[in-house]
Amino acid sequence: MKKKVYVDARTNIPYGSFYLKGLVDMFGRMNVIFDSKRFAGLAALGRDIRFIVKEGDEVKKYFIHTNDSYKINLDHYNWCDVYGNVNANFKFYPIDNYPKQVSLVPSFGIRNFNLFETLCFSINNFFRTIQDIKNWEIYNKFSEQYEKNTYKNFRRHFLNYLKNYLNRLPIESYINKNSINKNYIFFLSTLWYSDAYNKNDETVNLRRANFIEVCKEIDICNFEGGLFADSSSSTGFEKSRTNIRLELSDWIIKTKESVLVFNTPAFWDCHGWKLGEYLALGKAIISTPLSNDLPEPLIHAKHIHIISDASKESIREAIIFILENPEYRKSLEFNAQKYWNEYGTPEKALNLLGLFKPV
Repeated sequence: MKKKVYVDARTNIPYGSFYLKGLVDMFGRMNVIFDSKRFAGLAALGRDIRFIVKEGDEVKKYFIHTNDSYKINLDHYNWCDVYGNVNANFKFYPIDNYPKQVSLVPSFGIRNFNLFETLCFSINNFFRTIQDIKNWEIYNKFSEQYEKNTYKNFRRHFLNYLKNYLNRLPIESYINKNSINKNYIFFLSTLWYSDAYNKNDETVNLRRANFIEVCKEIDICNFEGGLFADSSSSTGFEKSRTNIRLELSDWIIKTKESVLVFNTPAFWDCHGWKLGEYLALGKAIISTPLSNDLPEPLIHAKHIHIISDASKESIREAIIFILENPEYRKSLEFNAQKYWNEYGTPEKALNLLGLFKPV
C-alpha cells in the first residue's frame, strides 16, 4: 500500500518549499496532498511546516521547526511524533527531555512549482484553509489577532506564493560548477533592523560589517557587495552599506565565483539560510562560532574555517590564510559539499526524520 502525505494547507511556502521538494521526490507528486481538515483547529503554523504520513491504518505526524528561534513550540511538540528543528539547541532542550527533537541542517527557500501550479495551489490552499475560520490568523504576519478581512488575508497568502516563484530558484541551481575567480570575494547581505530586544547591531550586523570592511582593506582582494539597507534597517555601518540589489540567479553566480564566503549566526543567532546555501554550493566558509546544533558538527579545518571571534583581526587572518593556501580552500569546498550531500539535501533531511523512499 502506497504512503500518502498530507501537508497543512497553511504552510508558508518560502519556508516549507525545501521539504515539499523532498516529500515529492520521495513519495511522488500524486501522493503529496495539501489538506486542511486533518489540521483544523491546530495552533497557527507561522513559518514552520507540518505534515502527516499515512499508510493504511498507520499514521505518523511530523513537524519541522524552521523558525529563527531555537525555542521548541510545545503545542506542536505535543502534537507530533517527530519534531525536526533547523535551530536545535540541545543545551537548552536536552534530547533526553525532548526525545522527539531531531536536528536538521538549515534549509532555504526553493521554487518547486511552475507559474500555473503556483497560482492554483495558492488559490486552492487559501480556500481549503478558511474552512476552519480559526486558522485565518496565520495570514496576519505580525499578529496573532483574528483577521476578519478575507481580501487582506488572501492578498498576503497569494503574494507569499508569487514572491517565492519570482524570487527563488529550483534547488538544481545550487549545483556547484567550479568557477573560482582568484582573490575575488563576494558578500551581499541584509542589514537588519536593531532594537533593544534583538540587538542586531551588536551581533549579526557588526560581524558582517567587520568582514566587509576587512575585505575592502586587504589590497589583494577584489571585493564586491556590502550590506543592503531598506527603510527599516539599522542606521549605522555606513562604510559597509551598498545599494546593490541582485536577482538570486546573479547572487548564486557571484557566490560561485567568490574564493570564499562568510557565515555568522543571523537573526536571534539562528542558522541563517546562507549557511545552507553555502554548504549546498560547496564553498570555503569562514564562520564565527555557531550558536545552535547540527545533525553532525561542522569541524574546523575540515568542513569549515571557524574563527574564535568576529574581530577584524581574526577575520583578516582567516581570509589571508585561505587566499594563500589554495589546497586548503579546495579541501574545505570538497568537505562542505560532502557534508551537504550526507545531511543537508531535502531527501537527507527527511531521512534524518526517519522517512525513506519506498523500495
